[in-house]
Amino acid sequence: MEREENNGFQDNIDEMLNAAYGNVGPNADAKKILRLVEEGRRPLYPGCKKFSRLSFLIRLYNWKCLNGITETTFSEIIELLKEVVPEIRFPKSFNSAKTTIKDLGLNYVKIHACPNDCMLYWGENEKEVKCRNCGVSRWKAVAQGSENNKIAAKVMRYLPLKPRLQRMFLCKDFSKLMSWHAVDRKKDGKLRHPADGEAWKTMDATYPHFSSDNRNVRLGVASDGFNPYGKMSSTRSIWPIIIVNYNLPPWLNMKPENLILSTIIPGPNDPGNNIDVYMQPLIAELKELWNVGVEIYDSLTDQNLMLHASILWTISDFLGYAMLSGWSTKGKLACPIYNYETSSKYLKHSKKVCYMNHRKFLDPNHKWRSDKRRFNGDAETRETPTMLSGREIEVLLDDYVNTFGKGSKRKVSCETNPWNKRSIFSDLPYWRDNLIRYNLDVMHIEKNICDSVLGTLLNMGGKTKDHMNVRLDLQESGIRKVLHPIITADGKSVIRAANFDLTNKEKDIFCSVFQNAKLPYGFGYNISRCVQDRKIVGYKNHDAHIFMQYLLQIAVKKTLKPEVAIPLIRLRNFLRDICAKVIEVGDLKRLQQEIIEILCQLEMIFPDPFFDIMVHLVVHLCKEIEYGGPVHQRWMYSIERYLGVLKR
Repeated sequence: MEREENNGFQDNIDEMLNAAYGNVGPNADAKKILRLVEEGRRPLYPGCKKFSRLSFLIRLYNWKCLNGITETTFSEIIELLKEVVPEIRFPKSFNSAKTTIKDLGLNYVKIHACPNDCMLYWGENEKEVKCRNCGVSRWKAVAQGSENNKIAAKVMRYLPLKPRLQRMFLCKDFSKLMSWHAVDRKKDGKLRHPADGEAWKTMDATYPHFSSDNRNVRLGVASDGFNPYGKMSSTRSIWPIIIVNYNLPPWLNMKPENLILSTIIPGPNDPGNNIDVYMQPLIAELKELWNVGVEIYDSLTDQNLMLHASILWTISDFLGYAMLSGWSTKGKLACPIYNYETSSKYLKHSKKVCYMNHRKFLDPNHKWRSDKRRFNGDAETRETPTMLSGREIEVLLDDYVNTFGKGSKRKVSCETNPWNKRSIFSDLPYWRDNLIRYNLDVMHIEKNICDSVLGTLLNMGGKTKDHMNVRLDLQESGIRKVLHPIITADGKSVIRAANFDLTNKEKDIFCSVFQNAKLPYGFGYNISRCVQDRKIVGYKNHDAHIFMQYLLQIAVKKTLKPEVAIPLIRLRNFLRDICAKVIEVGDLKRLQQEIIEILCQLEMIFPDPFFDIMVHLVVHLCKEIEYGGPVHQRWMYSIERYLGVLKR
């Protein structure tokens, strides 16, 4: 009786859709979803205003998954509900409910992987039973007689992208937003959206067949790891792959509800360079979306068309940058922008590599280029390095053979050849023409600079960039003699105070700025908790953002000498300017010159270890803004908030 009633109910919806669209209109897949949408508008039972049949089903199924309810129990609950409310419109069993949810088309695929991250049992390797690289079995060890119930040793989850793109155009309002970048975006020469950047414009000019339809989707790929067990297990890490939809307006595209979860890479450790193994299904689908496309129904124009998609760039922290790009971000050639022309120096006593010599970015006739005393003892005659283009990198790695798995090792040192692999993104036919392929993350750069500044000014153990080994390195280099160690009468070596050192009273004043700061509600946490015994510790990324852009200038102005305070205030102003939501293109040249001068001034003040790779990377941020648009469209804040949702 119920089956007949449900079939009649379904037939009514089909008749209504046929009457609305006829034989043209939505394709078969779109009609299936529209049928569910229309069904979702029907009340759960006559008079119910809070739930529809579909919304209650999804809510109940979600509750089942979260609480580990068995299928039998789920079916019994359905029977009880139908007994309590006979008029309820609901499937009669778990299998019927699962079929309805499956029709939504937003399921995921389980793909087995080698425990050593060598390969996926996918595609041509789907039938394999052991890894072709390391020989490890595909299955966990099982008890005798359990061959029919084998358990995979490692499983990744992949959520297909095409069904999600199809559903974006089934809602007229959302379909209109997908063309916002071409139709409604303000085009006054200012940078508000990635579409205002040179990278987007260059792709449009290079591939006119793709840009001819403004509904074609521009995407970003973000990746980061998180510990699913909080503080219970600090060693475990799961790495999701997240897709950003850049067709949407800037106030929507980084919202958690508009980010698309693509892949879940299992732990317990980060995949490292082996992340390419797990990205094979995504790259295969992206190649298909570029070459063939996917058929969609656009409800705004009542058309069926082939939708195409491309990747603009990746978003990650600096560790993720190395994993995705293949360039080693450690050692003497750690800068991925200037590659082989990175200026670096190894400090023997500090056992660190520093990245200085920012005078080479100055104008050739600038007076600081010939200043030997206040810098490294030499005049600077080198020119600004040039960046490697995507096509040049493609030629360099044309014959590179990737080796994946935990047993794979580098054949050469990263000091001479920093490439760990040929990135899987290079398989995309348009990747070599992207102006900006891997983004530098301003969020982590700002946090690391904040750590260095606060640690050095407050002389915090383990975080300061000024200690005895640093002074010994200066002495060995023969520069800045005023900071060299002094031998006392009893033969001990001591260091004298530098011009950036603070007395205990000055430290109290400095810390009081952070301890007594009153922030607007919702702008930040209670940062006074971070101030402990003339130290500032335990702050998060957003706290560092507040410190650097709002509080630092007050603290240094009250405590430091002008020759130290002014460069730090200028650095604060630079960070605020580049983080603006709207940027004048003409200001970027000024900001680039500004940050070069700031770095040179800091070289006159702070010792060499202060200039780690994160401090150096700020010199490249203006060029990335010119290519990619405002930084808030390409940083990790939104991605990490989304990961927080996944973790909960």
